[in-house]
Amino acid sequence: MSQDSKGPEARVPNAVKPSESEGADRITGLKLVAVRAAADSLVGDVPTPKLPPFPMQAQTSALIGYTIDNRYKVEEVIGEGGMGVVYRCRHKIIDKKVAMKVLRSDLARDHEVTERFLTEAKAASAIGDEHIIDISDFGLLPDGSTYFVMEYLDGQPLSSVLEGNQPVPIPRLTHVALQLAEGLAAAHDVGIVHRDLKPDNIFLITRGSDKDFVKILDFGIAKVSTGTAGQLTRAGSVFGTPHYMSPEQAAGAPVDHRGDIYSFGVILYELACGKVPFDADNFMGILTQHMYKAPVPIRALVPPPQDVPPGLEAIILKCLSKRPEQRYSSMKDLMGDLEKLRAGLVPDAVAEMMTRSGGFNVPNDFFKVHGRMPAPVPATPARSGRTQWPLVAGAAGIAVAVGLVVAIFAHSISSPASSPALEASSGAAAGPSAPAAPQVAPSDVLTSSPVAIAIEARARSSWRFRTARSSSLLSAARGTSLSGSS
Repeated sequence: MSQDSKGPEARVPNAVKPSESEGADRITGLKLVAVRAAADSLVGDVPTPKLPPFPMQAQTSALIGYTIDNRYKVEEVIGEGGMGVVYRCRHKIIDKKVAMKVLRSDLARDHEVTERFLTEAKAASAIGDEHIIDISDFGLLPDGSTYFVMEYLDGQPLSSVLEGNQPVPIPRLTHVALQLAEGLAAAHDVGIVHRDLKPDNIFLITRGSDKDFVKILDFGIAKVSTGTAGQLTRAGSVFGTPHYMSPEQAAGAPVDHRGDIYSFGVILYELACGKVPFDADNFMGILTQHMYKAPVPIRALVPPPQDVPPGLEAIILKCLSKRPEQRYSSMKDLMGDLEKLRAGLVPDAVAEMMTRSGGFNVPNDFFKVHGRMPAPVPATPARSGRTQWPLVAGAAGIAVAVGLVVAIFAHSISSPASSPALEASSGAAAGPSAPAAPQVAPSDVLTSSPVAIAIEARARSSWRFRTARSSSLLSAARGTSLSGSS
């Protein structure tokens, strides 16, 4: 081989040899590659094409062909959203495909947005769960925009599986749901809330024999906001996607990890029946339904999308509770119910949802097939004994009133007594043939209580009425007899 054919080092004056390169890595040869690349750029007879100055992001494709930070060569656009653009890049030194998300230049001017963008990128990279996308690098572009580099995923988003509004079979649904819950639980354990969970941010890739390995993307992006009301009406708003927002997020209230649980429930609902629980023609219509409208139970849909187990429906409805405290307290609790569902057991959510109003029910033979009836969960907290006295007093009052009525009725149909004065007047009017009224002993008169006085007065009044009627009949009969004799 001639001297001229020994490579760029032989033809470029003062070229640095690999053994002389400062800090050269003898194993990987990374410095050697860099030196050779630099030497190639110095060759006079092979001019290197020069790109124009680094462009501003007027168009999403403006960065294609450029190398960022001397490492990442931009190859094509693979995604676009309200926050930024995602490019497929190739690491020039290790020849590895990566994905780069670049913050839009209009948002890059807001220092708070940029700081939160970087903070969330660092936090997501610190989760350390296999179901969370790995973020490996971040930096600034010449125009001031922020970017971060993440692993390149060769797969499809969950939204592609839902195309055509077709439900996902229950075994596949459960498999995806458990992985999704595991990734979110790992994030919640380190204090990170996604806040923009939706099928577009869930990727399914092939890993080993698993064709539906879950990866969660865009962690924490929904937290990036300036809090201004104008951003809520923008497409792809940093506040999240309307169809998957929790009621508190739709109302502008603070959101914690239970907001992710609600969004998780919306995704499960869509996977089970092929459509979201709430839909409308406009942004505010969707948010209003999230805040005030109860979801239709999946098994009540007409026509039914598929045979959805009552246990899965109970899990979904509990996730979709309007009040955060009525949802699962953590993703780990939710995972426990999903594990029971997969094992053919009764999830804990079944008993709880049966105590609520909202149309949830189970078939008559559900507990015969799946095991014994779970212990009922009270819809309201149990009352203390101190608050039971009004019920006791009311029952006692009713008992006294019933006894009083019975006593009055019994006394009124018995042989009543009259006073001596009443007997004398009756005898004078009726003559010798009038029946004599029985005498009432003083000891028989009930005068010991107001109730007794009332009973006695009722008896005397009844006796006076019957005595007067008898006297009238006798007088009429006597008058008829005298007129006949005359």
